[in-house]
Amino acid sequence: MKRIRAARVALALTNLSNWKSRVHAQGSTHLFPLLALLESGAGTANAAVQFNETPHEFTFWDKYFRLQNAEPAKPYFNPVTLRYAEEGFPHSNSATIRKNTFAGKWKGASLTKIGDREEWELAENYAEIFRDKVLSKGGAVTRVPVVDVAALLFRAEEFEDGANAKTLEAKFRAVFPQRDPDFERMFVFHDEDSERIFTDAAEAQDYEAAIAEALVSDVRSADSIAALPEDPGEMDLNDPILTEVQKLLRFGTSGIIFSGTPGTGKSYYAKRIAKHLVDDPNRDVFRVQFHPSYGYEDFVEGYRPSDAARSGYEVVDKTFLDACSRAEAISGAGSLVVVIVDEINRGDPARVFGELLTYIEQDYRDESFQLPFSGKPTHIPKNLVLLGTMNPYDRSIAQADAAFVRRFDHLPIEPSREVAESLLEQAKGFDAEQVGMIGDWFDNMQRLLPFGLGHSYFARVASIDDLLLVWRYRIKPAVDVALALSDQGEAENIERSFQALVRRLEGGADGD
Repeated sequence: MKRIRAARVALALTNLSNWKSRVHAQGSTHLFPLLALLESGAGTANAAVQFNETPHEFTFWDKYFRLQNAEPAKPYFNPVTLRYAEEGFPHSNSATIRKNTFAGKWKGASLTKIGDREEWELAENYAEIFRDKVLSKGGAVTRVPVVDVAALLFRAEEFEDGANAKTLEAKFRAVFPQRDPDFERMFVFHDEDSERIFTDAAEAQDYEAAIAEALVSDVRSADSIAALPEDPGEMDLNDPILTEVQKLLRFGTSGIIFSGTPGTGKSYYAKRIAKHLVDDPNRDVFRVQFHPSYGYEDFVEGYRPSDAARSGYEVVDKTFLDACSRAEAISGAGSLVVVIVDEINRGDPARVFGELLTYIEQDYRDESFQLPFSGKPTHIPKNLVLLGTMNPYDRSIAQADAAFVRRFDHLPIEPSREVAESLLEQAKGFDAEQVGMIGDWFDNMQRLLPFGLGHSYFARVASIDDLLLVWRYRIKPAVDVALALSDQGEAENIERSFQALVRRLEGGADGD
């Protein structure tokens, strides 16, 4: 007999995380709530099936995602977000997003309550809806890797000798039955050597340890987080950008640069993530902005007038050394200090960083070196984190030489229709159909503009008048700059498409 290797289960989680990064991140959380319905037979039934939150929802999560050795307060794990999940997760998350979004907003299913009985029926086109809302992104469709899902779900089971990747696919299809066309729309099979998947059943496998190694936890201690006052603006732990940052911190990063077109929220993420990572945002977050005339003497150490000095000047620490001093002071507590550098590519790296380009690397952290102006020895503590923001389409990126680029991890912040629609929904000025119209136009802009259109333009847009203001004074100038060196006819096409959007929002036809 054979069983699945623990290492293959950990790889499955990694592969699902990679899949999530290529599809709509928020939409990807609907995969396992949908699988819970499919396991109940909803994918092949010609009528509604009973599926109550209690016991069916909890039974599903207890069976596949409850850990025996986890903290009692967070006994589940979420395989899509790579986070531990609280005791009430099947209710507070899985059941809720199925009811509110998959059924309520997307119309992928319908729920009927008959007394205490809940009956669910998948829409005839539920797989097409899932493909459109989750799997389709940037003109590409990335289906769910079925072998990875099966390796994760069936990790505790034994298989006959000779089992292979096709065995896992077949078992998945038997446990979660669907019509063939629906399966093909949503899932993809990749063959692989059976030796990579299976090992002898007599060989013990520590699945919980493998899963724990793949999950992402906060770098701060639970006590440190609990000591902070509640903040309504606190980051969602399931935010995919925060998850990637924490994975890089765990792996060991010299610095992270958020890169993306204007309006994607690079500075927003840098500020919010910095605040999340540190114990005291008022003392442990330092922020600067680079520009062409910014230099080492502005960032690291420089001269200032002093009556006490014979030369009339003294050398003083600047932002980066102040941050190093603070990091050193709290290093014993395992806490972090964050330096945010906005527009990091707009300064001359050699001029601003000097010898720091070497010593910011993790391999050189805590290694002593001498400062050129003051001559005093210093070092960069390991608990100092650099977060930068960069518009990679800015022409000044040519100044960012290879030595600078390779010392940072680059995390793209891409335009997101999900976020744009979420911002519109929060403003509560448009109905669901109108939000969808604006979302369609937003998607079209990603194809028409060389670098796409950022989603943050739609923050606080609660009416057509607001949308017209944002277009006239923010989006259109950005379009003009983006198309300055190309055919101006494209700019006219974009303006016409916007005017057509406004007519549809007002209830008119495109040709009116």
